[in-house]
Amino acid sequence: MGNPPWVRPHAVPPDERERLRARFTVMRHAAWESGAALAGAGRGFGSQVDLAALFVERSVQLVRPGGMIALLLPTKLWGSLAGGGVRHLLTREAPPLVLEQWEDDQAGFDAAVYPSALVARREIDDTGPVRITVHGSAVPVTWTVPRERLALDASIGAPWLLIPSAVRDAFDRLSAAGIPLAESVLGRPTLGVKTGCNEAFLVEPMGLSADRERIAVRSATRQGAIEPDWLRPVLRGESLAPFRVPDAARAEAIIWTHEAHGPARGTLSAGTQGWLARWRPTLERRTDRTSGPWWSLFRTEAARMDRPRVVWADIGRRPRAIVLPAGDPRVPLNSCYVVPCTTATDAHALCALLNAPLMVRWLSVLAEPARGGYRRFLGWTCARVPVPRDW
Repeated sequence: MGNPPWVRPHAVPPDERERLRARFTVMRHAAWESGAALAGAGRGFGSQVDLAALFVERSVQLVRPGGMIALLLPTKLWGSLAGGGVRHLLTREAPPLVLEQWEDDQAGFDAAVYPSALVARREIDDTGPVRITVHGSAVPVTWTVPRERLALDASIGAPWLLIPSAVRDAFDRLSAAGIPLAESVLGRPTLGVKTGCNEAFLVEPMGLSADRERIAVRSATRQGAIEPDWLRPVLRGESLAPFRVPDAARAEAIIWTHEAHGPARGTLSAGTQGWLARWRPTLERRTDRTSGPWWSLFRTEAARMDRPRVVWADIGRRPRAIVLPAGDPRVPLNSCYVVPCTTATDAHALCALLNAPLMVRWLSVLAEPARGGYRRFLGWTCARVPVPRDW
């Protein structure tokens, strides 16, 4: 029995992470490979497993055959991409008997945590059901599910769906009625643009500068002036509402150091050079930067404006999808996900699908929890949204 520490891997020194990765299978092979491949997620997701998963592996090693383990663990181990390794380990060596989870406001902790309790038995041929209890705002609700219906699908390390059988029936029926978005003609979602240093790139436009040739801008720490064609308005996920495109005139702007369709520009304008030079050492040290000039941005494909784009927020009670028409210069930041579409009709149809109450409920089964009843509508989650086969 135990309550292991919950530690996100970025809080562990790099050399320690490497030592742990060499020792523990759930860290070396953490990612749910099938889901990561569908969403085009990089291998970096595999290193994001909470260190509590390592205690699960050690517990399974220590307990005798037929013995029991009971641990208090983060709920995200059962539904995240990076929990694939620990789910595979338990399915293979210590099948769960009991799973309980608490909503954050019922957990009894001051921190924003989402606890779950696991009871499992080591290496025993047990085909009985799994007992699941959810502690919500009312009385706890308990049900059982057949062991073979706990996982989303038959792939190794697939997420576990802690839902009653009737809900699972509805979820599966909708899934079977279409194909995953990522396998359709629309393609998989991409994350919005990442700067690696928002302080340098995100500014507030204040109108024409004194020379009437540049735009006066400011940030929290300084003011300056940038040439107009080096600025584009931005979208943040928190600014989105279903179907409603925010007012571009009041938007914050990004210093856009790239060509219209992706690659970084070869040189900087005078105003841009003067503004960004202060942050050059910081920009050169960004971990995402492996090539290109020091003023490069990352994941710029989400900013292409030659086609209509469907954009939604990564966190919320629902995705809150909107359509940006072709030619719209707004740049979705990495609090958004984006699907470019061939036609405006495609874009509006996909937007309606993502905002539909039925799809919001379907997504809530897969989406990872966030504080206050919110969910994380990540790329891998929305990549599995069922769309019509004959789109």
